[in-house]
Amino acid sequence: MLSQLLPMFAVTFSVFLLFFIFMGIGYMVKKKPLRGSCGGVAKLMGNEKCSYCGDDPNKCDSIVAEQQELSLKAAALGKPL
Repeated sequence: MLSQLLPMFAVTFSVFLLFFIFMGIGYMVKKKPLRGSCGGVAKLMGNEKCSYCGDDPNKCDSIVAEQQELSLKAAALGKPL
Protein backbone atom coordinates (compact mmCIF):
# COMPACT_ATOMS: atom_id res chain seq x y z
CA MET A 1 0.00 0.00 0.00
CA LEU A 2 2.85 2.37 0.82
CA SER A 3 4.41 1.68 -2.58
CA GLN A 4 1.23 3.06 -4.24
CA LEU A 5 0.79 5.99 -1.88
CA LEU A 6 4.31 7.40 -2.12
CA PRO A 7 4.34 8.10 -5.90
CA MET A 8 0.84 9.62 -5.70
CA PHE A 9 1.98 11.88 -2.85
CA ALA A 10 5.11 12.90 -4.80
CA VAL A 11 3.09 13.81 -7.92
CA THR A 12 0.51 15.73 -5.90
CA PHE A 13 3.18 17.63 -3.98
CA SER A 14 5.00 18.46 -7.23
CA VAL A 15 1.83 19.81 -8.85
CA PHE A 16 1.06 22.03 -5.85
CA LEU A 17 4.66 23.24 -5.77
CA LEU A 18 4.50 24.16 -9.46
CA PHE A 19 1.26 26.09 -8.92
CA PHE A 20 2.80 28.08 -6.07
CA ILE A 21 5.90 28.83 -8.11
CA PHE A 22 3.89 30.02 -11.12
CA MET A 23 1.61 32.13 -8.91
CA GLY A 24 4.68 33.74 -7.35
CA ILE A 25 6.22 34.47 -10.74
CA GLY A 26 2.92 35.91 -11.97
CA TYR A 27 2.71 38.19 -8.95
CA MET A 28 6.30 39.39 -9.38
CA VAL A 29 5.74 40.14 -13.07
CA LYS A 30 2.37 41.90 -12.79
CA LYS A 31 2.76 43.50 -9.32
CA LYS A 32 -1.00 43.29 -8.80
CA PRO A 33 -2.97 41.61 -6.01
CA LEU A 34 -4.75 38.39 -6.85
CA ARG A 35 -8.19 38.96 -8.30
CA GLY A 36 -11.04 38.36 -5.93
CA SER A 37 -9.07 39.65 -2.95
CA CYS A 38 -11.67 42.37 -2.34
CA GLY A 39 -14.79 40.65 -1.15
CA GLY A 40 -15.26 36.91 -1.32
CA VAL A 41 -14.87 35.02 1.94
CA ALA A 42 -13.83 38.11 3.91
CA LYS A 43 -17.08 39.81 2.95
CA LEU A 44 -19.09 36.77 4.04
CA MET A 45 -17.39 36.83 7.44
CA GLY A 46 -18.34 40.48 7.98
CA ASN A 47 -14.92 41.98 7.24
CA GLU A 48 -15.62 44.34 4.34
CA LYS A 49 -12.25 46.09 4.58
CA CYS A 50 -9.74 45.13 1.95
CA SER A 51 -6.10 45.32 3.04
CA TYR A 52 -4.85 44.84 -0.54
CA CYS A 53 -6.79 47.81 -1.86
CA GLY A 54 -5.98 50.19 1.01
CA ASP A 55 -9.31 49.53 2.76
CA ASP A 56 -11.18 50.77 -0.33
CA PRO A 57 -13.05 47.90 -2.03
CA ASN A 58 -13.81 50.12 -5.03
CA LYS A 59 -10.13 50.79 -5.70
CA CYS A 60 -9.59 47.42 -7.40
CA ASP A 61 -12.44 48.18 -9.80
CA SER A 62 -11.11 51.65 -10.53
CA ILE A 63 -7.63 50.28 -11.29
CA VAL A 64 -9.12 47.77 -13.73
CA ALA A 65 -11.15 50.55 -15.38
CA GLU A 66 -8.01 52.70 -15.74
CA GLN A 67 -6.12 49.82 -17.33
CA GLN A 68 -8.95 49.23 -19.79
CA GLU A 69 -8.91 52.92 -20.75
CA LEU A 70 -5.15 52.80 -21.31
CA SER A 71 -5.42 49.68 -23.45
CA LEU A 72 -8.15 51.30 -25.58
CA LYS A 73 -5.99 54.39 -26.08
CA ALA A 74 -3.00 52.23 -26.98
CA ALA A 75 -5.14 50.24 -29.43
CA ALA A 76 -6.34 53.48 -31.03
CA LEU A 77 -2.70 54.52 -31.53
CA GLY A 78 -1.81 51.06 -32.84
CA LYS A 79 0.70 50.37 -30.08
CA PRO A 80 0.77 47.17 -28.03
CA LEU A 81 0.84 47.37 -24.25
